[in-house]
Amino acid sequence: MENKIIYELNKLYPTGIRITNKDLKRSIQDIYDRLGYKAHAKGTDILKYGYLTKKVKIRIDGKRVDGVELAKI
Repeated sequence: MENKIIYELNKLYPTGIRITNKDLKRSIQDIYDRLGYKAHAKGTDILKYGYLTKKVKIRIDGKRVDGVELAKI
């Protein structure tokens, strides 16, 4: 199951992409649901699947929101 999750995440998130915490959590939950994985997604789950994160602020509609920049290990 973990390999399928990693494969799906690698398709969605190349190295260097910036994403809001909210969007990241939603994406991980969508993958869990599609694959039938019975877990509640957390933003930190991305660390289990071979990514490093760096906290960043992302400007959306003139507002700064919390997010992460992703890098693969």
